[in-house]
Amino acid sequence: MMRLENNLPHEIVLEILKRLPVKPLMRFKCVSKLWLCTIEDPNFVAMHLKHSTLSGTNWYILLTDWYFSRDQRSSLYPQKSLTLASQSEIEVPFISPKGYYGVVGSCNGLICFAETNAEDRIQRIFLWNLFTRKHKAILSSLPDYPFVDMYAAHMVLAFGYSDRIDDYKVVRITYFPDKYGRYLGEIDPKVDVYSLGTNLWRTVQFNFKCELSHFSRVSFNGNLHWLSMGVDEDRRRSFRSIITFGVAGEVFNEMALPKSCFIGITYNRAYLAELNSSLALLINRRDLIGRSYEKCYIWVMTKYGVPDSWTKLHTLDLNEGVSRFHGFTRSGELLMQTYQHELISWDPSVGLTRLLQKLGRFDLVTMVESLVFP
Repeated sequence: MMRLENNLPHEIVLEILKRLPVKPLMRFKCVSKLWLCTIEDPNFVAMHLKHSTLSGTNWYILLTDWYFSRDQRSSLYPQKSLTLASQSEIEVPFISPKGYYGVVGSCNGLICFAETNAEDRIQRIFLWNLFTRKHKAILSSLPDYPFVDMYAAHMVLAFGYSDRIDDYKVVRITYFPDKYGRYLGEIDPKVDVYSLGTNLWRTVQFNFKCELSHFSRVSFNGNLHWLSMGVDEDRRRSFRSIITFGVAGEVFNEMALPKSCFIGITYNRAYLAELNSSLALLINRRDLIGRSYEKCYIWVMTKYGVPDSWTKLHTLDLNEGVSRFHGFTRSGELLMQTYQHELISWDPSVGLTRLLQKLGRFDLVTMVESLVFP
């Protein structure tokens, strides 16, 4: 363990400590009560997080298999070295063999997991910092609606943070099917919001007649973002706009998509992401017959909240066939999943690169090393 002389000024000690990885800091907590209080002080946690965020070596990728509850382990990779040789196995402390868990998101080193098959009508959501090995269980009764089969209900979850109020929140939107099986029919969706600061759930208003995409959520600039979908007169589903939720004010708003982004595209999927501190839109154009022709269009909102600032940056040829996008790394590489469950990346300077072979069905989350305690 590194020695820090007791006669060093406190400011110098803090400057040294904020540069250390979490693992040695956890050991330093045992040195004295003063060191324990220093490392757990919210101001120091914020100072350490700020330094860690700016460092390229403190960013990681966590891969969790869709059925990882069988062995309770996930794989952690340094973001600069997504190879099997750099893999480390991480035990997930809260997994039950009977459960099925999905990644909701990650903010400031906290990862949000949700149990998706709660047979006892209690949904379990977990906030976990794998570096400090601490987690918090959030319990909530599943929403109910008279004469509706809740197993047919559709839930959309998201996890976000606002530095304005220094609070983390989980948003759960539940769509209830009506008697015709429509999620946008007679029954309005129900929105529940959990605040880590108050440890309470509350219900908020949602006045948009649209369904939010489960795979397009992104936390950015103090807001949660989803792509909204609607149904036209021919019963065809299409993307309409971006719905935002202010983590601080708990209000939903709408943001326009690029005017021409879907023109001439007969079949597509779309995702939201963050790229170089900007909101990004990914559109995957596919050939319905055999997936032989695929392109990805990357749009960026250069001025946040200004729809006219949408700019098309890149067009990618994806002949391998991409089943899912996993967003961008800190260095700007786009991570994607093939139909063969391989993780590949795209870098403007080198093109497509295959990173990991045969992973099975997996979730991927980008995270930063931090001391943030759930």
